Amino acid sequence: MKQIVKLSVVGLLAWLFSTVFIQQIVLPTLWHYPRLTRVMARFPDTPFLLIAFLTLTLWLGWLQWDLRQPSVIYGYLVYSVYLLLLFIVLFTKASTYHAISLDPFDFLRPNKQTLIEAGLNVIYFIPLGTLYAIKADLKQTIAIAGFTILGIEILQYAFYLGTFAVSDILLNGLGCLIGFYLATRLKKRVNIKSS
Repeated sequence: MKQIVKLSVVGLLAWLFSTVFIQQIVLPTLWHYPRLTRVMARFPDTPFLLIAFLTLTLWLGWLQWDLRQPSVIYGYLVYSVYLLLLFIVLFTKASTYHAISLDPFDFLRPNKQTLIEAGLNVIYFIPLGTLYAIKADLKQTIAIAGFTILGIEILQYAFYLGTFAVSDILLNGLGCLIGFYLATRLKKRVNIKSS
């Protein structure tokens, strides 16, 4: 009975966090991009599905953490959806946008939307850092993340899909490092060996 109550409380907290995060931060940011707004308008259940996916991901992640038994299937499913959503966010925001920003701190403005997007740039890349940490050490993760993020920025610029921004490289890299740190903590808790 105690375990059922604990699972229910964690599920409720995951749902509350997911609802606030998606409704107050993610969706208002995505609605600033006309292409994404049109896509989301075709699927009126998008907010519900995003909340449900994040709730289930957090709840199942906590369950594995609590039981100290990570599931490979969970990892594959979560990362499949995550990589699809990351691709959509990175490469479908702008229809034709082509610019370069070399200011590494262009996100430090008294503009709430700019600060939220900066925070999301960090958050979006935390799972990628945890993925790299499965087989790579810190130096390898920094190198792999650096090349991946640089590649993304170059592709966004080359195909008129966004801005090549030094600040994005720094923020995305910070997200990868946070993800690496979280993954190393997880590996210690569940005794996963990296090779």
